[in-house]
Amino acid sequence: MAPLQYTGTPLSRRQALTGAALVTAHLGAGALVAPAAAGATLAPPTAGGIEPTVRQIPLSGVDVEAARGLPASALDDVAVLSGSIPATGYAAVGITWASGAAVSGRQFFVRTLFGGAWSAWQPMPAGSEHGPTAGSAEARQALPGTDPVVVGDVDAVQVKVTSTSRQLPAGLTLSVIDPGRSGAMQRTADRLGPPAYPARTDGRTPRPGIYSRAQWGADEKMRNGFAGYGEIRAAFVHHTVNANAYKRADVPAILRGIYAYHTQSQRWSDVGYNFLVDRFGRIWEGRWGGIRRPVIGAHTLGFNEGAFAMSAIGNFEDVEPQRLMLRAYKQVFAWKLSRNRIDAEAATTIDGKRLRTISGHRDAGSTACPGRFLYADLPKIRSRVGAAQQR
Repeated sequence: MAPLQYTGTPLSRRQALTGAALVTAHLGAGALVAPAAAGATLAPPTAGGIEPTVRQIPLSGVDVEAARGLPASALDDVAVLSGSIPATGYAAVGITWASGAAVSGRQFFVRTLFGGAWSAWQPMPAGSEHGPTAGSAEARQALPGTDPVVVGDVDAVQVKVTSTSRQLPAGLTLSVIDPGRSGAMQRTADRLGPPAYPARTDGRTPRPGIYSRAQWGADEKMRNGFAGYGEIRAAFVHHTVNANAYKRADVPAILRGIYAYHTQSQRWSDVGYNFLVDRFGRIWEGRWGGIRRPVIGAHTLGFNEGAFAMSAIGNFEDVEPQRLMLRAYKQVFAWKLSRNRIDAEAATTIDGKRLRTISGHRDAGSTACPGRFLYADLPKIRSRVGAAQQR
């Protein structure tokens, strides 16, 4: 059976707050502020960047031809099995479903075809711990789904859903994302030059160099609104749950794939994280709104307004994070927490929950994020950030 092709219309987009309006708003970090409340002028988002291609394939039942290639035992508890779906570019995949649909008791998996051989099935983490703030304009347009899984340069993908019940969540849809390629960007991806935000002394603690959204090729037309500004009282450590063996040149495509899934498939206003860090220690700007500002993300449900987050690109349930990654966490957290007069080794209370100032995502919800090995390094990160704050 040939894979289904998505032929729907593009998602609608709200206007986004421009950079010029950010400068004129003169917002402090002490209060939750929406763009309209700040007196900002709304204008269409700027063009530019590299536009990903997002194919959306409705999922229902077991593909007969795909099932013929599997032993009967492999179909136990399988409620959905897709056909083989071609993948192009440095691909990312994810599965979404309708708001309010029940997914308890269901698990999601993907495998990839490369060089004529299928990989093992890989879990696609799913849960409600990521996402925009409940009740917000961003949350009202959002769809629940798995985390995006970056599968890389492969020939095809296949997904399955196992379930204790044959009843499927409404609106079950697979997204297969080609993050797009620019010849010029591919040629220079290994040598991006210096970060657009250079390292500098920025108050009490130095700011590290940070690569901008433009440097990873963010297409700003894909942004859909702006969540506003909150108040930084804590920092969260996350991971992206993709394979760890990516190359330096792959990172911009990884970021564009995550961005496309968050905005086009899950209908968030922007990528969920404030910052991301790759295994080479490079720090990347995530959600738009100003790296110095307390931008509200969609990273830690229930805590987005009171914290920022940086996600490590990789899966640290299985491997130790690289030394350069831990150094990047020290640099970013020391700088951002110092700017907001927050002690890295203290604790805080947000919405009635007591947390360490630097916490892992699992401290705020039922999730394995940021993986057992990166989570085990949190005491080390806290002490190093605390020492950096005392310089």
